Amino acid sequence: MAYKALEMNKPDIYSLEGLEVGVTSSCNFRCDYCCAYKRNDGNSIGAAQIIEVLDQLPGLKRVRLSGGEVTLKFQDCVDVVAYCSSRGIHTQLNSNASLLNEERIHQLAGAGLTNIHISFNFIDAGEFSAYYGIHRSIYYKIRENISMCVQAGIDTVLETLLFSETEHRMDEISDHVYQLGVRTHEIQNSIIMDHTGWKSIAAREALKQAVNSLIARKKQDTTLYFTCMDRFMTELGFKEQPGVYFPHCIEGKKQLHLHGNGDILISELCYPVIIGNIYQGTSLTRLYEEMPEPLRDFLDREPCPAYEALFPTSHQN
Repeated sequence: MAYKALEMNKPDIYSLEGLEVGVTSSCNFRCDYCCAYKRNDGNSIGAAQIIEVLDQLPGLKRVRLSGGEVTLKFQDCVDVVAYCSSRGIHTQLNSNASLLNEERIHQLAGAGLTNIHISFNFIDAGEFSAYYGIHRSIYYKIRENISMCVQAGIDTVLETLLFSETEHRMDEISDHVYQLGVRTHEIQNSIIMDHTGWKSIAAREALKQAVNSLIARKKQDTTLYFTCMDRFMTELGFKEQPGVYFPHCIEGKKQLHLHGNGDILISELCYPVIIGNIYQGTSLTRLYEEMPEPLRDFLDREPCPAYEALFPTSHQN
């Protein structure tokens, strides 16, 4: 299954095919656009508990392991990846890559990890350090780990958040992604998230210019994914072409998020509405048959924070 395969077709039948598991809410970074920073409640979920949940989901196609910083629970990650690999379930690890090393990368590759998804927003160690409040040496370590992931044969995806800090430097960032040996670059549109206080989104014209420039200069052996832009790609003049994709949102439709305390959320970032708890009797297996009201309301309305941020006067679903 290719990266973003579940998102390539617009969901019309709702069933749980993807599960994102917040293995830990702890993180060694303090990114103000990430709700893990605001929701660092100390909760985590171990491999045995995760596998017990996955055992009950025969139709699952993909498991994403995230955090916080997921590699703070590294062995749990390896164990879950190995289990999923034995079942043919594709796995994705969402990490800042700061805690990896050559041995850990080869452990993940040996366990059968399908994708590693790493944030990459800066091309200068000083800017990285100033923004994240992390020592600049970590920036070089992350770059080294990215290259090692590629060399280990793990399908490596770098994600850049398109926001005020990056909107005028996307071409340079794209060049660095390519230089690191990575051939899949995901550009995540920033959106207003009241639950984190995040307001630093890209302006509409800056977003248009950045996206169109990236498409125009895309190298033949590179794949670009523009996330949270599918609803307005036509309105902003974006066009798909070979190797350029605007994946559909599957949150709440094919994918849900499981937090470390057992909470089931529609989406950790864009729509963090709790619709149940596995420790309080909610069954992931029967969730779409015995649909909780918050989930039913979400599927009826299909709210889109990204669309509303760019087109605030629109009342389209």
